[in-house]
Amino acid sequence: MIALIALLCSAPPLTPAQQQRAGPIVEVVRNHADAVVAIAATHVVTESQSMFDVFEVPRAVERSSIGSGSVIHEAGYVLTNAHVVAQASELSVVLRGGRELPAHVVASLPAEDLAIVKADVPRGVELRPVALGDSEDLMVGETVVAIGAPVGLQNTVTAGIISALDRELSPARGVSFKGLIQTDAAINPGNSGGPLFNVVGQQVGVTTAIRGDAQNVGFAIPAGKVRAMLPRLLSVERRGRARLGLVLARERPVEGGVIVERVEPGSPAHKAGIEAGMVIVEVGGADTPGLGDALVELLEQPTGRAFVIRAALPEGTIDTFNVTIVEPPPPDGRALARQQFGLDVDELDRAAATRLGLRAGAGVIVKDVERGSPAARIGIVAGDLITRVGPYGVRRVADLGVLEGVIAGSEVALRVVRIGRNRVLQTEVVLVAR
Repeated sequence: MIALIALLCSAPPLTPAQQQRAGPIVEVVRNHADAVVAIAATHVVTESQSMFDVFEVPRAVERSSIGSGSVIHEAGYVLTNAHVVAQASELSVVLRGGRELPAHVVASLPAEDLAIVKADVPRGVELRPVALGDSEDLMVGETVVAIGAPVGLQNTVTAGIISALDRELSPARGVSFKGLIQTDAAINPGNSGGPLFNVVGQQVGVTTAIRGDAQNVGFAIPAGKVRAMLPRLLSVERRGRARLGLVLARERPVEGGVIVERVEPGSPAHKAGIEAGMVIVEVGGADTPGLGDALVELLEQPTGRAFVIRAALPEGTIDTFNVTIVEPPPPDGRALARQQFGLDVDELDRAAATRLGLRAGAGVIVKDVERGSPAARIGIVAGDLITRVGPYGVRRVADLGVLEGVIAGSEVALRVVRIGRNRVLQTEVVLVAR
């Protein structure tokens, strides 16, 4: 199972007097608060949706914000809200002890308000993950505990009850979230993305929103929704550059392990002999008791190198399978950007990043724009940065390989950043591929 944190704020033993007073909420905090992190983000905020207007009118500012998240795997994977990391040019994960780690977005699903961030975890630092609970049997009236960083106050604990289930919230026109948990545990700006625990320490929700016109009316995305979205957020094939062909469904209830829902014919998993209905219990030497464990361990495996998957067969025996994730020749991201949008892009190397006040790998830089192209018509110019395509972050030119398969006439969302002398401008634009 996942290693427990060794050097980050281990809870001291309780005195006899404290033991008499310690209740379930105290135990949740002592045993699970180390798995809660703050997410520091630098956002570029604009007030216009028009690319032309944004770039011509200085109405954008760079702002810092704090959200929350929960560690779901010791390799640095953190679950949070999509809106916490939206339009962030810089991200870092702040551990309970105050240590700050650089981070980047792995994947984001704005329609579900869920995202996965990966922190760069140095050797010697061990992270403690949460255990996702079952939100299907939640009871109105049961106690829940929220831990997060409201208004930047990290490690703040509030408690309350589940006030209602299956709530619907529409925070903006055209945006609606269904099936939410309602709670009266105090949730404030900065709590977003943090965990909502039950009294046995399982994360049953992701705190996401409050009603601004009321008190003690907060909402959380249920753990069941999170579990359903994990295969999309942590898919090996999410960028189309690797092929495994293994579709995981759900966890085996009692013994642990992850059930194989489907194996794509002709895929590496199929050739290795893995079949639907098997239960994966180990990937690359690491136990996989939960869905998140299995998905992350698969995501961490290098392409082109065989690794071992151990799985329980329907009759109960354990078999071993040698699997190699295949990486087809990578699509030429530079050529795709030029062909579809008229963009000539290059890597943002360390020197250029330093000159712009950014980290290397913060995006790709536009070197030239073809006259009359989709990019030119929307207002993109040389020197702009492309930092996201659809839900996927872009850190290098190869990441533009996600454009492979986009057909002419399709709409593709790009995040564009422009850095001037006295201002940083960022916006989301939609280009039509040619």
